[in-house]
Amino acid sequence: MSSDQTPEDEQKDQIPPVDPRIEARRNDVRSRRRLRVWITVGVAVVLVAAGFGISQSPLLDVDEIEVIGGPHTGTDQILEAAGVELGTPLLGLDLSGPRRSIAALPWVDQVRSSRTWGGKVTFDVTEREAVAQIPVDEGWALADGQGRVLQVTPTSANLPEVLISPVPQPGGWLRSAALPLLEASEALIPLQGENIGPISLENGQVIVDLPGGGDVLWGGRDDPRGKAIALATMLARVVDEDCLERLQRIDLSVPELPSLTPKDACP
Repeated sequence: MSSDQTPEDEQKDQIPPVDPRIEARRNDVRSRRRLRVWITVGVAVVLVAAGFGISQSPLLDVDEIEVIGGPHTGTDQILEAAGVELGTPLLGLDLSGPRRSIAALPWVDQVRSSRTWGGKVTFDVTEREAVAQIPVDEGWALADGQGRVLQVTPTSANLPEVLISPVPQPGGWLRSAALPLLEASEALIPLQGENIGPISLENGQVIVDLPGGGDVLWGGRDDPRGKAIALATMLARVVDEDCLERLQRIDLSVPELPSLTPKDACP
């Protein structure tokens, strides 16, 4: 070792030179690896671009919108509330917003939605059921058993009459005090006609008016159907109209033991 060389330099001098063929082979391997990386990146870019292009093309857009149910609301109103346009790309289409908008319509109770890659979007609507009519200035407001005001119609429907105020616009909710009245009204729908009159609250009690001037003390909110059956049975026994006019009260507080209070004795 010369005086100018370090041990490291001497070690480097002892490393044999690389065969040019081996070096060429290594360079070739490195080039192929880089080429595969670039090909993979290129294919990924092409696939992403193609996927985006297809998602925005007519191949994957809304071609048809179907509405199932909703006879009171109407298909046009449901489609307007949904706000989904033909030609909208299917990918990225969030149907939760349209469902909420449709559910806000007065008659609508539940909304289910679906889509197919063939371009069809479906809204399946279940509507509420009217159980009572309430007299208002414009005619009659229809309400369901939960107190939702469904519609205002100028003509009377074949439903029991409930007296409650205030009455909000369709889509609004009656105050909670209306719930016992609505439960009684729903149970009395089979008796609607000449057998019963308006249903109202009197000192916190549900009272059902009778045609002859008497009334029915409905009692609590338990067993409304049982009370309706008991009332129908009692009214069927009072076949004399003169006797019905002299009837003061039918007490259904205990539907298994209804009681009748006449103003005076019936024949």
